[in-house]
Amino acid sequence: MAILNRTRDWLSAGANPHRLRWIRRGFGLLMMVEMIRYLAFDWVDIYFVQPEFHFTYPGFEWVKPLPKAGMVAIFVANGVAASALIWGLRVRFAAMLFTLGFTYVVLLDQTYYQNHWVLIGWIGAFFAVVGRNEEAQKWSHMLLKIQVGVVYAFAGIAKLNEDWLNGQPMTMWMQRRADWPVVGDWLAEPMTALWLSWIGTGFDLLIVPFLLWPRTRTVAFVTAVGFHCANMVMFKIGVFPALMLLLTTVFLPVRNTQPLQQSRRISVPLLLVLVMWTSAQVAVPLRHWLIPGEVAWTEEGHRFSWRMKTRSKVGSVVFHVLDTREGTHEVIEKPHDLTVHQYRKMATRPDMIRQYAVHLAATRASEGSGLWAVHADSRARLNHHEVRTLIDPTVDLVNVEPAGFGASWIIAWD
Repeated sequence: MAILNRTRDWLSAGANPHRLRWIRRGFGLLMMVEMIRYLAFDWVDIYFVQPEFHFTYPGFEWVKPLPKAGMVAIFVANGVAASALIWGLRVRFAAMLFTLGFTYVVLLDQTYYQNHWVLIGWIGAFFAVVGRNEEAQKWSHMLLKIQVGVVYAFAGIAKLNEDWLNGQPMTMWMQRRADWPVVGDWLAEPMTALWLSWIGTGFDLLIVPFLLWPRTRTVAFVTAVGFHCANMVMFKIGVFPALMLLLTTVFLPVRNTQPLQQSRRISVPLLLVLVMWTSAQVAVPLRHWLIPGEVAWTEEGHRFSWRMKTRSKVGSVVFHVLDTREGTHEVIEKPHDLTVHQYRKMATRPDMIRQYAVHLAATRASEGSGLWAVHADSRARLNHHEVRTLIDPTVDLVNVEPAGFGASWIIAWD
């Protein structure tokens, strides 16, 4: 009990609120601009309204897109909530509204999954918990530092694999930039890609310790600015570099202009929330170690694990739809109800291939004998390796266990 009380006292200690206040405003500004971009470029319609089929997440099959007017309203509401975060208006409610609306958008289709979408959801939830009144307590600063730290740490751990440390897929990516003026030839050199791979690994693994140490904090932050600006130029990864640079400022000190006062001790329920939050940040990215197989190949445990830009993967898939009683056989090479983007994503992800196979069988349930099997001739290339078969073509994907826990129908990476 004494340890619990001392922990609560330490977490309840006063802290300067200015840093989190500016991060909240910056986060609100980035999110408002992001919502405006989706509306201005009509991405809301292109991504969520026009597609006939959406790849839902397991357990969230009930989440469906609204008609265009409804989807536009969601993005407008998200933008309004983000602007409220900028001005500090009803912070907790605005953050909750934004987080719910943004999470709804994320759950609509797996093919649009991005690591920074997950991070945005976590940061929105963070401000929904913190609000305005409790910013000046140590626990809020600590929680945000943990949130940012796990992104860097697990991004670095994910790079500790043979391909990445040998300069793949960085070599492939840099060779596509050989036509860039001035630096193109240099970027296309294999040694450049190798150095960039190692620098990226070292940065992700060491940046947080160097930010925490006062003697190296300034150099570390300047390095972070250069790193994220370089990513912004070289890779099309949306708002992520700007968001990470903003969040990294949580490690910078703020001069106290007035004495900090001890706030009321945090409650036990809030302490439990902090423990569960932190545990989830560590447990979810580690889950793939409990699943057999190469995660970059099987994709089992890949999402929500901060495995960012660690592999290049392309593939193709042909579906064979069979009426098991009448013997009819239909070959589907280019599904008519998928966009080009959806097809490309699906072709390299076994769980999505299975999901679409189940969909094909369901759409034919009232045809023929009603007993349908769907097989997939699926091939993929991981990084610079040769093309390999991804899914056992002899397996009926309609009647197999879901992917995610060591599915037997995914061909193992030798």
